[in-house]
Amino acid sequence: MEIVVTGCTGRLGRALIREWQGEHVVHGLGREDLDFGVPAGLERKLEGLHFDALVNCAAMADVESCESQLRQAHLVNAESPRVLARVCARRGARLIHFSTDYVLDGASEGLKGEEAVVWPLNHYAQTKRAGEESVLEENPSAIVGRVSWVFGSGSEGIVESVFRRARGGKELRAVDDKFSKPTSVREIGRMVTALLGRPDLAGLFHLTHSGEPESWWSVATKVVRLGHEAGLLESCPKVQPEAMERAKRMRVVRPVHTAMDPARLRTDLHWRGVSWEEEARISLEALSG
Repeated sequence: MEIVVTGCTGRLGRALIREWQGEHVVHGLGREDLDFGVPAGLERKLEGLHFDALVNCAAMADVESCESQLRQAHLVNAESPRVLARVCARRGARLIHFSTDYVLDGASEGLKGEEAVVWPLNHYAQTKRAGEESVLEENPSAIVGRVSWVFGSGSEGIVESVFRRARGGKELRAVDDKFSKPTSVREIGRMVTALLGRPDLAGLFHLTHSGEPESWWSVATKVVRLGHEAGLLESCPKVQPEAMERAKRMRVVRPVHTAMDPARLRTDLHWRGVSWEEEARISLEALSG
């Protein structure tokens, strides 16, 4: 299969290309190739490129930046995905577009399936929700995959950042009153590969591991323990809990309960998958080298 991956310099795009190299013909396109801030130019730039599938990882994902650059965030997260969907529909190419758990109504506890109520609280989430809608309006055969707390790319995911701080002897603090689930890029890659092989499937999918909701604090605590058990950390330092409203880096309101249930993966793909802890162990081993 010949696959275009947009946003190839980001964590998710870079990891997917690495997963698929050797198995598929992969074209990685970054900002210098496709400017998502100018949606009108995307179609022309894709004209000369052959592909069977397009996997869109490009996004303006910094929540605070989206609040200060409202128009740019809308162009990148909502309008440009609409153009990609239109191009793929016309060509008969498969489209997988990534979205976020932040679009969900975070008022109630528990896991949320694909049918759950959406209620985007900030501009980032609002533009990502608009992107979901525009993609499926233009191309009903497309797949929108929501992801959360991505790790395993070798850069600053939640697992990597906690481990590096612990190994460096730095203070560990993590928010304990916001809940979602970490998701490995390796597992996302396997999920997307399976979905690409099922052209009969379309619509919204929650691309995350099975399991119960986690806070950033519970994830950080488990990562430290996993690292210590594997002999990668000499000690098992305590992670200090922190309320989201006190976290200085979080100036923009965020939803509290957005842990996703991958219901359609189970029912439509009969997906069993692995736990995020299993994938975290693999990531920790790679970081310790």
